[in-house]
Amino acid sequence: MDMPLELNGKKKLAKASFALAADFAFARQWREAIGTDQNPYRTDTVDYAELAVKRYEASFNLGVYANSLTDFTDHIASNPNIEVGGFVVIRCDWFPGSEIIGFCHFRRSWCNKIILDYLGAHPFIIRPKEDAIIKVRGVGTALVYFVSQVLKKENCPVLWGEATSSSATFYSKIFKLEGVEDLIYAPRDNVIKFLEEREREWSVQSDVIAATNQPLDKIYTLETENPPFVGSKTAMFNPSKRLAFRYLKLAYHKQMEIAKALQFVKADAAAMPRDELAQIVFKGAREKGMLAALWSLVEKMYGDGLTEENPFETT
Repeated sequence: MDMPLELNGKKKLAKASFALAADFAFARQWREAIGTDQNPYRTDTVDYAELAVKRYEASFNLGVYANSLTDFTDHIASNPNIEVGGFVVIRCDWFPGSEIIGFCHFRRSWCNKIILDYLGAHPFIIRPKEDAIIKVRGVGTALVYFVSQVLKKENCPVLWGEATSSSATFYSKIFKLEGVEDLIYAPRDNVIKFLEEREREWSVQSDVIAATNQPLDKIYTLETENPPFVGSKTAMFNPSKRLAFRYLKLAYHKQMEIAKALQFVKADAAAMPRDELAQIVFKGAREKGMLAALWSLVEKMYGDGLTEENPFETT
């Protein structure tokens, strides 16, 4: 999908696409590009890029990721309750030192919500150096536009994510929300209005971005002043989420074997729906203080070398 950005005051096209395996080196390249630079916006966007890549690598074998917009639709048509992930990048051949200049890790949840996990732009786009001769605006807006198109296409009722102190104002204004703090919660109507406004502004036949104080200039200025980061630097390492992902990814007979070993179901229990079995297992583990035992059994089932210290064990 072609995306109009602003390069030194003029329109310049970039492309939004689902990331390929070779693309994930961009986070390391960004880290090398900033070197010892400690500007907080530049270091934050690199941190979020690295976390987004780690999130993808950790979750890829535990869930479903789409490789195209058609993939999203097909997965959902096949299983309306499926969670589908996406990793989208903005790429171009005109920004020095990096083909990839923006990223977004997002998901469509089982109840058809769109969740922004991580979003950011190249560190020298988020905060150009004072002597920069190339200045780009609109990467964050383009990424939000792409994800909003997914919401529209799949008829999702809400887009939500975790704003940062720098981005809360950005999301509050582009989606016309009241009181955005750490949670972005944008109803479908607000998201569709954002899409329509951008499409009208981008359709203007001119190589020059609209004059100061016009809508497109205002939103790009808003993005510059309030970098549109989304994400948490700790959430992806939540042990409960990891345990749930790992358990639910197991074959059904292994899930049942664990449930019987922990005596959450009887040894001669008949088959039951996966979701019902999962509810019994996690409810029992929490109420009986057996999360550590559940963690150990799940990791034993995998034997994939990813076992780490059991976070539920007490010292």
